[in-house]
Amino acid sequence: MQILLYNELDPDIINGFAKWRSFMEADDLKSADVKKIGDNLYRARLNRSDRLLLSFYRHNGERYALVLEYLESHDYAGSRFLRHGTTVDEDKIPPLEEAPANPPVLAYVNAAHPRFNLLDKVISFDKNQQAVYALEPPLVIIGSAGSGKTALTLEKLKGCRGDVLYVTLSPYLVKNSRDLYYAHQYVNPHQQVDFLSFDEFLESIQIPNGKPVNFRHFADWLSRLPRLAIKDAHKLFEEFRGVLTGPSVEAAYLERGEYLNLGVRQSIFPEDERPLVYDIFTRYLVFLQEQRLYDSNILSHQYLQKINPRYDFVVVDEVQDFTNIQLYLILKALRNPSGFVLCGDSNQIVHPNFFSWSKLKSLFFTHGELQADTGMVCILHTNYRNAPQVTELANRILLLKNARFSSIDRESNYLVHSNGHVQGEVLFLQDCDNIRRELDAKTRASTRFAVVVMHAEQKAAAQRHFNTPLVFSIQEAKGLEYDNIILYNFLSDEDKRFREISHGVKHEDLQQDELRYARAKDKTDKSLEIYKFYINALYVALTRAVRNLYWIEANPKQRLLDLIGLRDALDTLNLDSQDSSLEEWQREAHKLELQGKQEQAERIRREILQQQAPDWPVYRDESLAHLHQQAIRQGDRKARLALFEYALVYEDRYFLRDLRLANFKPARHPAHGIKQLQQKYYLPYMAKNPLALRNQINRLGVDFRNPFNQTPLMVAAWLGNAVLVEELTARDADTGLTNNNGFTAFQIALQQASKDEKYARQHLADIYSLLEPDSLSIQIDGKLQKLDKRSMEFFLLNLMIALFYRVLPVNVMGKGGYCSQDIIDAITHFPAEVLTSQRKQRAYISGIFAKNEMYRPDPYNRKLFYRVRHGHYLFNPTLMLRVESEWVNIYDLLNLDKLAYQPKNTPDWWDNEEQQSWDQWLDDGREHIKQQLQQVRGALLNEALAMLKILCEQELHKIQDSS
Repeated sequence: MQILLYNELDPDIINGFAKWRSFMEADDLKSADVKKIGDNLYRARLNRSDRLLLSFYRHNGERYALVLEYLESHDYAGSRFLRHGTTVDEDKIPPLEEAPANPPVLAYVNAAHPRFNLLDKVISFDKNQQAVYALEPPLVIIGSAGSGKTALTLEKLKGCRGDVLYVTLSPYLVKNSRDLYYAHQYVNPHQQVDFLSFDEFLESIQIPNGKPVNFRHFADWLSRLPRLAIKDAHKLFEEFRGVLTGPSVEAAYLERGEYLNLGVRQSIFPEDERPLVYDIFTRYLVFLQEQRLYDSNILSHQYLQKINPRYDFVVVDEVQDFTNIQLYLILKALRNPSGFVLCGDSNQIVHPNFFSWSKLKSLFFTHGELQADTGMVCILHTNYRNAPQVTELANRILLLKNARFSSIDRESNYLVHSNGHVQGEVLFLQDCDNIRRELDAKTRASTRFAVVVMHAEQKAAAQRHFNTPLVFSIQEAKGLEYDNIILYNFLSDEDKRFREISHGVKHEDLQQDELRYARAKDKTDKSLEIYKFYINALYVALTRAVRNLYWIEANPKQRLLDLIGLRDALDTLNLDSQDSSLEEWQREAHKLELQGKQEQAERIRREILQQQAPDWPVYRDESLAHLHQQAIRQGDRKARLALFEYALVYEDRYFLRDLRLANFKPARHPAHGIKQLQQKYYLPYMAKNPLALRNQINRLGVDFRNPFNQTPLMVAAWLGNAVLVEELTARDADTGLTNNNGFTAFQIALQQASKDEKYARQHLADIYSLLEPDSLSIQIDGKLQKLDKRSMEFFLLNLMIALFYRVLPVNVMGKGGYCSQDIIDAITHFPAEVLTSQRKQRAYISGIFAKNEMYRPDPYNRKLFYRVRHGHYLFNPTLMLRVESEWVNIYDLLNLDKLAYQPKNTPDWWDNEEQQSWDQWLDDGREHIKQQLQQVRGALLNEALAMLKILCEQELHKIQDSS
């Protein structure tokens, strides 16, 4: 048996490791004292007190024991790989006599390097990857799709200390990379990592006015302009983004004269067309202002004056999607100008930006403050994702691109070597009825097949023949991968352009083992700039296929197809059906939604899941106000019952008071209505086998709303049904949705656990990690901050939101706010899996409050709280949260009108009989609370004016001193 050691373990400090290793290599598991304690998780005894955790795998017929963790003094509680609170009674576990017969398979093992890295899965770096991993920054890593460049950069990120940034263009890639990074409870106490999309990075400098412009905005606007001599939206958008606004870091965009005088290779358009292009560009600038859109290139230049160095290390993933000005802005955030890693693949450029590695090197050359060794470029040649058959075809595209356009730069001049552990095939098919019918019939119900076309306007033609919702343009397909890709009329719809692309290329040009480096001799030839999108789009489309590619063309006799070896198109096909379950389709819809593919996600829900709208009213905002009017003013009996039920769900004292005054008798004894409420609405959530609820979810969707504006996940969290929470989250229920109190399912669970000891002890540990979001996006001083779930600020802010309606009214009446004792009372029974004992200490909680006071001078101050008086805090009144993609002020999210004061010595609100005094408490309490909060806001305004006055006086003194 072979031993592989986790890369962060040092065998020299593990007592008895060498002796134990000799036992394992001799397959003497009895002497190694190995016992199974989990799913492919084993413990081995080193000595009386110390243990190892390991897993078994196999590769190419060889067995491997992977050493995961070293536990000193039986420290199972501190293990990354065991759930917190898990106890291991070693005496009750029989020893393992021999290794498991069929352990999981490793895709690759570098036999020359007996170490492994770990993200969501085991990673063994090949020789080239290991060499790159050992290098120090600055570093540029170039690799094809599936080359492992993201995994490599994430592992390099783990070795960085201080404030660290991972940034890329795609929000989905950000989330995926964060999940990979923190898989298996990875912890590095020496770093603080921000995972941001580029839009979030801009927001962290200052929240822009409006939304970012995208190609769809641009194309729609361009199509409405009358009498345009130039109508190619892709070509214009690339010119605007990659020539007029992207390359220069000296100005937001080129002036007319500068643009007209560009060299022949610096623009897509010939000199005689550039005046027309610039005329359209000036109209584009007006369009942005009128529609409250922003161009991220122009905004990046404006933000150069606002950016401050705040990171010790930066990783820019998919760097080919960035322009020079965007990248320059990111690197200006570095404290150490050389502390960065850039990784990408210029062959995958389908976003218009005019990127090339040579332009990137020019950026470093002309801006020496970036301090980059531009020679430190590493290329990863090996593909571990795609089937060899797909990789071979992709290489032919690269050979054709090189033969036709010569080398773009040395860094992009490489072919890909396949080490894919899956086999597949490439099928070239005639676009005919029987082929389309066969493919459609066998793939329409499968999440493993997707159709890719060149342009968005070509999707309609594909959708007439293929009924799958998974139809993508090439820009939409970027970043996706499917087992099977149907490439539909990719060339036939752009016949003229691909004839030009293949012009002059010979068969022998594609018979090379490597790309030959040669620059184009004719500098006036703009072919590459004009056709780069099309040849890159073809390369990207092919490499979306993990296993099989089904390439369909209406015109199969095209020169490019002949050059790459696709000559005889098949007109018959026999394919097995590969239907997916409804749960798989629900997960696919959720994944696409996260990736911003809203159109495909909605089609899945409409056409596959056939989700319907509920046939009942959902009470919120205007509909709730209308219900109140019907019940109280119009005396509608049915409306009164609905309002009463709503009041019970949300513990709304004001609605109950209004119902009592309207002589609705059940409101006098609301506790009696709870049982009927549960039987009417919530029994399906309590069943051991909730078939009725599952049927309802299949019909209405996993996030449907009941009459009280609660999703199934919110109800399951409210009831503490951990089994149901797990089932709903496995079906990708949205944890970010809020109810009428402004609470997410996570905050509902915190609310229930804070007031119910049984809930906290028996249910919270099982549902907490399922409901907990990765982060909480907040806005302070006009800037985005992401509170990661690992921080105490994240926990404290969510808990305070959960306590808002219950704790705050009493404290504000006493002219205070939240205090440490409120938090301690709420978390007393929270299990260690949720909150460690250290985080429950009064001094620790008080320190978090004090550290984040809004006027405290501290660079790490989140400015979350306003101190009312010593030890008492309210939310910073300017605090905003991103709720369901929109920014909302904390006091607009949490409804002040619902704050109802109840003295601590009164009976429980359900059974209070002193109606007159109770109603007076409500009215007096609400007005007092509002007055207190208005005083807080007024005090803040006065403080702000005072600070402004001081700043003005300081500036005046400076002017006087200078004169």
